[in-house]
Amino acid sequence: MTTRNMIIIKDAGGKIIGAQLEGGTDDEVVTYITPADPQHTLHRVSGVPAKIYDRAHPDEFHRLITAHVNSGVTEVTPITAEDLQQQYSGH
Repeated sequence: MTTRNMIIIKDAGGKIIGAQLEGGTDDEVVTYITPADPQHTLHRVSGVPAKIYDRAHPDEFHRLITAHVNSGVTEVTPITAEDLQQQYSGH
């Protein structure tokens, strides 16, 4: 099964409000999402299966990624925008 890491943003209530597949550190162009509100939090979700990240319908994707994140077996690590910037800048 193919898996990828995702970066997600949660609002102050813990609801997922943004998600992006995480790119590689050797990608020529690097983009990543960051919270717009200080109460929003950023997280890395490890091992997201293709059956989730390939979903085109937003409601279905949101339902599946939320269940995956809340499953209790998924590795979800709090991170910061500074962590991502450092990771992709090579410092």
